[in-house]
Amino acid sequence: MKDALRKVRRRGMAICLGLLLPAAMAQTPSPDKPWPSAPIKVIVPYAPGGGTDVAARLMARKLQESLKQTVIVDNRPGGRSIIAYEAALREPADGHTFVFNNSSHSVQATYKRLPYDIVADFVPVSPIANSSVVLVVPPDSAAKTLQEFVEQVRQKPAKVAFGSFGVGTTSHLYGEILNAAARIDMLHIAYKGSAPALSDLMGGHVQALFVDGIAAKPLVESGKVRALAITGVKRWKAYPTVPTFGELGYADLGKPGWWGFVARKSVPPQIVARMSEEIRKIVAMPDVAAALGELGAEAHADTPADFAATVQGDVVRWRRIVQDRNLSVE
Repeated sequence: MKDALRKVRRRGMAICLGLLLPAAMAQTPSPDKPWPSAPIKVIVPYAPGGGTDVAARLMARKLQESLKQTVIVDNRPGGRSIIAYEAALREPADGHTFVFNNSSHSVQATYKRLPYDIVADFVPVSPIANSSVVLVVPPDSAAKTLQEFVEQVRQKPAKVAFGSFGVGTTSHLYGEILNAAARIDMLHIAYKGSAPALSDLMGGHVQALFVDGIAAKPLVESGKVRALAITGVKRWKAYPTVPTFGELGYADLGKPGWWGFVARKSVPPQIVARMSEEIRKIVAMPDVAAALGELGAEAHADTPADFAATVQGDVVRWRRIVQDRNLSVE
């Protein structure tokens, strides 16, 4: 009787293991399994139509052609990008879901009570471009150059206001970097997004704004705002007459931003490497470089390791400015 019970138990355990093993194997991508084996989802933390979304859709079209697989752009705006990143973490770690973001990705490391670790939970795959951020002022501003603007602020400490797209956004932190680097005291006014901030700038309610290159370009060309300086160390093709912060001696603002892909940290490294290589090939295409140039960016791909070093450097820089300026980023 006891032997019979043992046989029944063993048989039951074998059946349970047989049921569980395929499920466990299904959750773990096999190195030998062809990739991609399903549609690829690219999650964008912003609403359709902005520079990051346009760049993501450009890459999605090219990846679809290159990989012979459907590539879907999934916009998940709001929550300071947290909604998008949490959505990515809920997806299987099989290399079929990526997040496409800009350099504000690294800013999340400064947020309090973030429900994930931006460094430990995500792996950089590759950038697609270096992106620009422009310091603009109203068209009737007395400041024609960055130095004139700095002197203007020095004469009226805490009276000259710069707008941002919200506390803890890159447009806010770039302003704080300029405050620290130039030893000035601009007053920060936070808005709920780029549209109201630009509207108030053009209306003269704030005296300066850091804005991404694609949003600023038509406004600069139409004379609705004036560009004083742009991030980077060498002139941008989209802004040939605008001096860079680097050439003007502001090293902390000389580093350009980026657009790029990141994935869950648990995605197999061979898939990350393959995706990075596909991105490198696409970014090297002349039509892609030209399209990115129209967005105020310059095509640039990198290895996962080098991109990870860039992201880590950004994390250190943003944390330092938040600490030095005694900012509270919730």
